[in-house]
Amino acid sequence: MDKFSVKIKPQFVALTNETETFPNGKVCFLHEFQKRMKLDFEGFKEFTIVTAPTGTGKSYAFPFPVINAKKNPKPFDEGRIRGLIVLPPNALIDELSENFSKTYPFLNIKKITGRTLDEFAVKGFDRWAKVIELCKGDTDLVITNPDIINYAMHGGYHQNAWRNTGRNNFYNFLEYFGYIIFDEYHLYDEAQIANILTLIYLRDIFLQENNKVKFFFVSATPEKALKDLLINKGYQVEEIIENIVDDASHSRAIHGLINVEFCSTLNQKIPIIEYKSEIKNIIDSGKRVLIVLDKLNEVQILSDDLANQFPRSIIYQSTGYTPKTENQQRRIKEANIIIATNKAEVGVNYNVEYCIMQPGKYYQNFVQRFGRVARGALEGKVVVSIDNVKYNSLKRAFNGCEEVDYYDFLEKIRFVIQSKKFYSEKVPYYVGEYVWCIERNLKNQRGAYNTLKYFKKRLNEEDFFKNADAYSRYKLFSEIDELICSLNRAFPTGISSKAWAEWWNNYLDTFLSFRDNSIVVQIIDKQLNIELSYSLEWILQYKEILDIEEIDCKKYVIKRYTVGKLKERDKDIQYVVNTIPSIGAKENELLSPKEIFDLPRTFEKSLSIIRNKNKSGVAEINKSQVKLIDKVKSLSKTFDRKRLNITEIYNNNNFL
Repeated sequence: MDKFSVKIKPQFVALTNETETFPNGKVCFLHEFQKRMKLDFEGFKEFTIVTAPTGTGKSYAFPFPVINAKKNPKPFDEGRIRGLIVLPPNALIDELSENFSKTYPFLNIKKITGRTLDEFAVKGFDRWAKVIELCKGDTDLVITNPDIINYAMHGGYHQNAWRNTGRNNFYNFLEYFGYIIFDEYHLYDEAQIANILTLIYLRDIFLQENNKVKFFFVSATPEKALKDLLINKGYQVEEIIENIVDDASHSRAIHGLINVEFCSTLNQKIPIIEYKSEIKNIIDSGKRVLIVLDKLNEVQILSDDLANQFPRSIIYQSTGYTPKTENQQRRIKEANIIIATNKAEVGVNYNVEYCIMQPGKYYQNFVQRFGRVARGALEGKVVVSIDNVKYNSLKRAFNGCEEVDYYDFLEKIRFVIQSKKFYSEKVPYYVGEYVWCIERNLKNQRGAYNTLKYFKKRLNEEDFFKNADAYSRYKLFSEIDELICSLNRAFPTGISSKAWAEWWNNYLDTFLSFRDNSIVVQIIDKQLNIELSYSLEWILQYKEILDIEEIDCKKYVIKRYTVGKLKERDKDIQYVVNTIPSIGAKENELLSPKEIFDLPRTFEKSLSIIRNKNKSGVAEINKSQVKLIDKVKSLSKTFDRKRLNITEIYNNNNFL
């Protein structure tokens, strides 16, 4: 196994002369972003993009505007400052809530996730009413995920409202906050960034007279296209880049000296064997070892292998394959060896000095994983297991470099490991789709006539219809909707007209989800002795199915899978979907993994099948369908996993 090493110099984040006294009596100098959040919040522009490497303490700046408002209350101030922090994974929400509660015990912090709402035993629209209630009163900070916000924005809760919702509309939710922070925003794709921009658009439309909400986008790996999108929309944008220095004077260490060793293999067993003695020494010294892999099945295989090699060690799998009730921070603290997937990229603090990792698919993955190691003044070692092509390129890039600073190191990595592309030209199309869906939901919402009327009026005033790309998608959705309604009016008992209406409703329902529409099922894992909820797709591909039982929950039936050992990946999977039209072509409802891989092409191909199969029959309805098919085909431009609603997944073991 070939390998070479390079050392990264200790790095420090510069400190300012501004200090903060924390409740424990400790006085700390603040970093630039922390200082700005404490002193300059009122002077911030509408949007601030913050770039700060992992370990610079950026999250501890998030509460400062609230703290200042509490220290200096204004008489009769009913518009007190509240902060909303939006984080993608619930695990990070739990960690941040716990840290803030310890660091700022005088703050009233509300954590809002699906699990916390379950604890209130509220259903339907009452679930959203509880969210609004939690954001009112003496609440200082709310920490939530984008899924709940998206579901509310697209009318998911309101579709279950049987009465006028009063002050519980989505835009009323925005009124409660002086600022909204999207942390780790590098994790969002184009459709999700467009979703956030649509939320901002709703602020412009509904809060025009009291438009005080400020937005912050925070990450260690910024996306330049986001700034361009905001500026092109006419927003004022400010950037804060945390100053990283080599000089230890008046600065705080974000990592010590790191020895990086690149080895030319992707087989994790080889570096584990190669570095077994080092791993043992780390464990014997009372420290932890972190191993980061790309695939969950590899994590589970390696976990069993390491359990045999280190029988006295506690091994913890830091993945999404865990029970909801598991205290992950406690398990991490107890572990000697932590094996993680890409969950290691989202801010979880493992407190490790030694790591063996795969680089991930993109440069952004590498940066986030690498940032978990030797935080603070600690020295550490990172072993990067990489394929031969990238290994040789990196060896040339670091030729003659025995020691480099952090940013030079990352620049060489960026040159070899491709960054994830952000297709900003797609974003306006998504925004147009979201705006149309929100308008439609207002039409269907009980007691929302005046809100709908105001919404359409403000769209005109905000020049929405002058944005060619956004309006083209808004218009496309309007035309498809009208064609389907016309088809049903002309042929109210027709099988085809009903099928088109059902497909369209299924398609529009996908906008209620912020992430991919994957099937999550209940799992009893006999091998790991845990119960959890997880992706059915992964279970069918990688686990032996021992039993499938249906559980009657009165209003619905759920399936529970009992699974055993890992198996070789099962590629004989069939996906049953309902968001690809199948009118007269039932085969369109079944997709293979290959077809899933190229969804725009699959979508267009499916429509061609419908066209060919409906050549005979009533000429008038066929003519209407051809016109509709031509319109629907244009949806392929934004048809991805978020629009693909999978209703069932089959493999050979699924029929027990």
